[in-house]
Amino acid sequence: MAHIISCINVKGGVGKTMSAINLAGQIAKQKHKVLLIDNDSQSSLTQILDVNNTYTMYDLYDNNRVIFDDCIVQYNEYIYVVPNTIESAILESQLYKKRNRESILKEKYEKFENDFDFIIIDNSPFLGIMVQNSLVMSDYYIEIIDNSPSALQGLNMVSRVINELEENELIEGLKLLGILRNRFEKRTLFSKQFIEVVDEELNEKVFDTIIYDSVKYKEATAMHKTIQEYSKKHSKPYKDLYYEMLERIDK
Repeated sequence: MAHIISCINVKGGVGKTMSAINLAGQIAKQKHKVLLIDNDSQSSLTQILDVNNTYTMYDLYDNNRVIFDDCIVQYNEYIYVVPNTIESAILESQLYKKRNRESILKEKYEKFENDFDFIIIDNSPFLGIMVQNSLVMSDYYIEIIDNSPSALQGLNMVSRVINELEENELIEGLKLLGILRNRFEKRTLFSKQFIEVVDEELNEKVFDTIIYDSVKYKEATAMHKTIQEYSKKHSKPYKDLYYEMLERIDK
């Protein structure tokens, strides 16, 4: 059975999409099958990996007859993708009228027979119905922050949404896998102080792994590649993250 992980934060620009893609790249490097779900109407993940399909996330949400199998496209031997389209930007208002609006993905996933080891869901910064669907479907979530105070404020907002879903009995047993520090600057005094504050405030919730900012990650996305395909040196933090993540899942 696949481990389903949502990547989330209400702040844009923290690198959720890059983290999802490169984590999938490391899972593939370990020869495990992984499904990436582009649950963001901006469709950045879809564009970066340069994939397309007749059916997308829009159809999965909007059309009762469309199932997961219809929407999956293969990126490489181990990575598969459910792509998205800008058309999904209108879904929030459309889905609001549906009775089961927060659990559409979960209900369709329960009918989906698959042999994936991991499913990683990339999400919009907007904590709407699509993000709620991601959380309802997931076993775990990873919160991704950069070194800005607003990224930390976003963690509280995510917690409120999760608490509300729990109160409405839509989720049970969803676990925080960890908080990933991404796009951190190595050299600035502020960054060092921020790391100390995060470690002290969030303690064991924080992954030991830190993804430091580098132009190589931007170059990889521009080339439509995972970092593992582009730069062995810069893929190492994701290898560390992968093993740290496995250890937390085993616990």
